[in-house]
Amino acid sequence: MTTLYIEPFGGFAGDMFLAALLDLGDERFGFAHLEALASELVGEECELSCERTKRGSIAGTHFDLKTPESVDPPHRHLSDLVELLDRAELSEVTRDRSIKALTLLAEAEARVHDIPVEHVHFHEVGAVDTLVDVAGAMLALERLGVERVHASAPLAGEGMVRCAHGEMPVPAPAVVELMKGLEYTTGGGCERLTPTGACVLLAIVDEWAPPAAFTPSSSGYGAGTKETEVGPPNLCRIQLGAAAPESSGKTRAHVWQVECNLDDTTGEELGWCLAGLREAGALDAWSVPVGMKKGRPGVVLCALARAEDRAAVEEALFERTPTLGVRWREVERTECGRDEIKVEVLGEQVRVKRRLSGGEVGVADLSPEQDDLEALASKTGRALREVQRLAVEAALAAQAQSSES
Repeated sequence: MTTLYIEPFGGFAGDMFLAALLDLGDERFGFAHLEALASELVGEECELSCERTKRGSIAGTHFDLKTPESVDPPHRHLSDLVELLDRAELSEVTRDRSIKALTLLAEAEARVHDIPVEHVHFHEVGAVDTLVDVAGAMLALERLGVERVHASAPLAGEGMVRCAHGEMPVPAPAVVELMKGLEYTTGGGCERLTPTGACVLLAIVDEWAPPAAFTPSSSGYGAGTKETEVGPPNLCRIQLGAAAPESSGKTRAHVWQVECNLDDTTGEELGWCLAGLREAGALDAWSVPVGMKKGRPGVVLCALARAEDRAAVEEALFERTPTLGVRWREVERTECGRDEIKVEVLGEQVRVKRRLSGGEVGVADLSPEQDDLEALASKTGRALREVQRLAVEAALAAQAQSSES
């Protein structure tokens, strides 16, 4: 699996990421591809430059793009940026990824300023140079054939920064919104993680951890504009390579487990909370009965969540229970692949989930959809276990036929 590993040890911004992608020296994505994209988005009114430089003792690439809008950017809305993307001849993948990143940023700005998303003025982010940063990154991922993206925690910076809204603390409020539930480090003497950089990361990263088994084929360093005296050099590093597939077909992922103790919640309230946790993005949610102070019966309410869903899951816990606090810990879990097939049983379609663990799929790996089984049993008058057996047999037969072909 073609994998990109991003290390924002000295910061991360849209132009830094593009510079690192160019620094790979891969013929599938180079300076000419960026020039063509910029021309698509803003015609001939742009000036691109790319040069080798150093930050500290490490050499890398610095990328810069200037348009008439760079000095005095117009106040665009999200719909305006989407319209610009629609005018360009982009693939559906690149277009959708670009819109996802920009939408994440618009939603973050809306929360910061307490206004509807459609009213957000993008200010600096509305400038075409930032649009090229976002779309260029997504185009690069597509052309390089990247299938999975890993990233380590970015350096966010410290201090104050001046922008269209005046002086703002670092990390910028939009960055804080975007990175909720995700780890970042502070320091570095200035702004290191920009809102554009944060929204790009959030849109493309599949796992916030290094690849477990990784063979890099090339690496690149993207240089920020500032030469800093405090903290690590203003660079981000990327490595492009292959993540070795595990022979078992299983993958390992880092997720977060949250839990809280409850002794004053009814069964109905507990069920409502479990439903809310799943709606908020929890991978799983459950409760365990325990004995609590003064001999009271209680429960430990637990949920698993990916890093990007931590904030929403935690909010659901506080909204739907009277808990005064929750506990978080990072856990590693092994995940099997899964898919779903449809088979015909007694003239009706039944959905069957398949667990893909690397070996041959057997009876234990097949789980017919319960709703379909109950509907079929009621319609035919057959026993539930009988229609379940027939569904499993049909799934095994369908798989054998697929293997032969």
